Amino acid sequence: MSPFRLPAPTRAVLVDIDGVLVDHRYASDRASYLWACGLEGWELGPQETAELWEAIDRRHFARYQAGELDFRGQLRERVREFVPGGSALSDAEADAHMAAYRAIYRRLWRAYDDVPSFLARLEALRAARGRAAAAGGPAAPLVVAYLTNGDAPSQEEKLAAAGARVAGWEMLASAQMGATKPDPAIFSAACARFGVAPAEALMIGDDVGSDVDGALAVGMPVVHLRRSDQGPSRAVPTVASLDEIEF
Repeated sequence: MSPFRLPAPTRAVLVDIDGVLVDHRYASDRASYLWACGLEGWELGPQETAELWEAIDRRHFARYQAGELDFRGQLRERVREFVPGGSALSDAEADAHMAAYRAIYRRLWRAYDDVPSFLARLEALRAARGRAAAAGGPAAPLVVAYLTNGDAPSQEEKLAAAGARVAGWEMLASAQMGATKPDPAIFSAACARFGVAPAEALMIGDDVGSDVDGALAVGMPVVHLRRSDQGPSRAVPTVASLDEIEF
C-alpha cells in the first residue's frame, strides 16, 4: 500500500461512514453481547454472540439491498432471528428489542484515530476550492458528501456522536436515496445530484462489494480503505489508513 493523492479532475468526494469514519464493528460487537445478556435463556459468550449478530446482520441487510425488505423490515427480521424464540415477535415487540440494542450501541460509537485529521484536511481543500472558484479561478468547487447504506437520521446521529459530522457535507443515505450500494443507481444518483460525471467523483470506502465494486460499475474512481489485511481486495488504489490519502 502507498499514499494516494486526490486526482486533479476530482469535483466530488463521496465518503462511506461505517468502517471508514465510525468503528461500527467495535460498537456492534460489544453492544450485541451487552444487550443479549438481558435476554432470557442467552448462553453464548461475547465472541460467539458478536459473530452470530454480525452474520444475521449481513444476511438481512443483503435482503434490504436486494429490495426484498425495507430498512425497518430488515431490522425487525434481525431481531426475530437473534432473540431466543423470537420468530413470533410482533413488529412492535421487534422494534422494542432493536431500541434496546441501539441504546447500548449508541453509547459505544467512536471515530477511528485517523478521522479528525482526514476530515480537517478534506474540509480545508473543499473550502480552498470554494474560495478559488468564487474569485474566478480555474479550479471547480469541490463537493463532499457522505454516501452510506442506512437511514439518514440514524447516520446523522452517529456522526454527531462520534465527532465526524462536517457542516456543509451532504448526507446521501440509501433509505432516502431509493437505492443501496452496490446498486449503480445510488452512485449515478449522487453524481447527478452534484452535476458531475462519475469519472469526476471519488469514492472512499472499506467494503469491497458495496463501495469498491459499486463505484467501479459506473466508472467512478475509488480508494479502498483496508484497515486490516483480512477480507477481499481489488486492483484499485488501497490504503491502510485515512492518513495515507493526500489532498
